[in-house]
Amino acid sequence: MRAKDVARVYVDARHADATYWTLNDRFARLYELASRQQADIWLANDWTALPIVRRLASEQGVPYAYDTHELAVDEYAHRLLWRLTQRPVIAAIEREGIAGSAVTSCVSQGIADRLHELYRLPEKPLLIRNMPHYETHPYRPCGEAIRVLYHGVVNIGRGLEACIDSVALWRPEFRLTIRGPGPAEYLEALAARIRAAGLGDRIVLAPPVPMIDLVKEAAHFDVGLFALPGHSEQNVHVLPNKFFEYTMAGLALCVSDLPEMTALLRQHDLGRSIPEVTSQAIAAAVNGFDRASIDVYKRHALEAAKVLNWEAEADRLFAAIGQAVAGAAEARRFAAQ
Repeated sequence: MRAKDVARVYVDARHADATYWTLNDRFARLYELASRQQADIWLANDWTALPIVRRLASEQGVPYAYDTHELAVDEYAHRLLWRLTQRPVIAAIEREGIAGSAVTSCVSQGIADRLHELYRLPEKPLLIRNMPHYETHPYRPCGEAIRVLYHGVVNIGRGLEACIDSVALWRPEFRLTIRGPGPAEYLEALAARIRAAGLGDRIVLAPPVPMIDLVKEAAHFDVGLFALPGHSEQNVHVLPNKFFEYTMAGLALCVSDLPEMTALLRQHDLGRSIPEVTSQAIAAAVNGFDRASIDVYKRHALEAAKVLNWEAEADRLFAAIGQAVAGAAEARRFAAQ
């Protein structure tokens, strides 16, 4: 992002939309492809799609909706350069986008509360959590080895170094698999860390699997792990899809003690929380499990999956979208009279 573009946004937030189109050539290409389609309503999946759907909706005379999976203005707030150069543009785009959106939704109550406060919205965004479709999996008790899984993006800022370091402190029956896509240099750095710690027989770096197979492949494990540092508001309010995927797969959960995850963890009695992202705290949480308690949590997860699924969550989103489409159609009929 050019310094002069950022400066213009600081002076006048209305320049953010023009700046957006200079950020990535793919934005114009995506707009061009989408403009070939006529829709009843356009849905922006995160802030990076907002200017595209705003333009499409304006040109086609239809409403648009905005669904955000992140607290966009705080996503990388722990980085000073990002706060100075990226946040003003994102905030301006999101503010204007939400103002014109027929439906605004987000994946956690904390994000809904923050957006409501930040942009002084007349009402809070709709809470639509990022859940998988329901699928049945049999209860599977722990075997001789207790298999712990992290699945998701493998990159800096996800507590993976602390997870790896903690394994040396785990009881010998526990094994860790880290599965997902990531930059080659980062994956190699993790592999080197594992080798240096002499943990090659206890930690596996596994390649990613297709999204549609995530839950099915996770069901072979015993504990789902996510030790996310709470170093930003974005992380504090996180409620990631992996929480629900682990639950759908029938795993015990071992996750950071962050408000959104902890509330559901306790509500459904799904496992243990990690009070801080250090190797010692992660190890204490993992070692707090035994086979009997894991098996109890697994049964609880399979029961919770019956309500924590997309089929149970989607009706509220579809109802809001349907109402927005019907309202826009009625407005067009009234204007045509």
